[in-house]
Amino acid sequence: MPTPADHLRDLVERAVRDDAGDTADTTDTTDTTAQRLRRAMAGESPARFVDRLVLERAAHLVATTDRTLHDIATEAGFRGYDVFARAFRRELGALPSQWRADPTSHLIDAPGDAHVHPPDGLRLPARWRMDSVDLVVDMAGRHVRIVTGLVDAAGQVPDPELDRPVDGATLRSALTSAVADLAALTALVRETGVDDPADDEPLASLREQVARVGPDFVDAVALLGATGRFDEAFVDAFRPEPTATSFGTMVARTLTDADGTLLLARARLRACGVEWQVPA
Repeated sequence: MPTPADHLRDLVERAVRDDAGDTADTTDTTDTTAQRLRRAMAGESPARFVDRLVLERAAHLVATTDRTLHDIATEAGFRGYDVFARAFRRELGALPSQWRADPTSHLIDAPGDAHVHPPDGLRLPARWRMDSVDLVVDMAGRHVRIVTGLVDAAGQVPDPELDRPVDGATLRSALTSAVADLAALTALVRETGVDDPADDEPLASLREQVARVGPDFVDAVALLGATGRFDEAFVDAFRPEPTATSFGTMVARTLTDADGTLLLARARLRACGVEWQVPA
């Protein structure tokens, strides 16, 4: 059975093969990802690129899980634990058992600045910088005001209506998803963990969450602009069918309500007789 390391190796081999002109079975999206991978490999051989990223992922598992070191070494594709331990000490300065007791960053220096983004992602550096971001930050603030207003307006809706399913979703679940999206992108930018809200999250809890995470979301969008990271991309490189997205795409999907979450919430409020005006 293929391991996560095998999936990464396959992805890199396809990118290198595409560079040699064998693009018969690729799509535009795959080509773009391949081009970014090749750019990120600058200064490293494909083999070194794969080995480093596999070791970064293994180091993250050593630091954050209770899996046995032998199991981690096997999944990473090393021929034996001794080989894994030597490579680990060479790159991270300590044996896996020692490093687990006092871990530091799992990132290994790389000329192309491509690194593992846990649990199974690969972060690729931005190709370009967007200098004027004031409008995007303003849009982020307006989006937070919309989510806040919808959560507040939902307080006028009886609980049975909050949980009445329409097209497979409820008003409560739509609002929960909207708040969770703010928290998820903020955590990704700040490289911190995030706790997903429960499906039956009380409105009072959602109000507290959006009041807390809303300003953080706006700050995160501003930080992306200030540091030129809107084009920074993420690839599910350790999975069988990797997909790619960027911070810019994630922000755009959130601000334009691409999945229709807020549209559903507004429709449900109107159906319940709650008048609500879109904030300026």
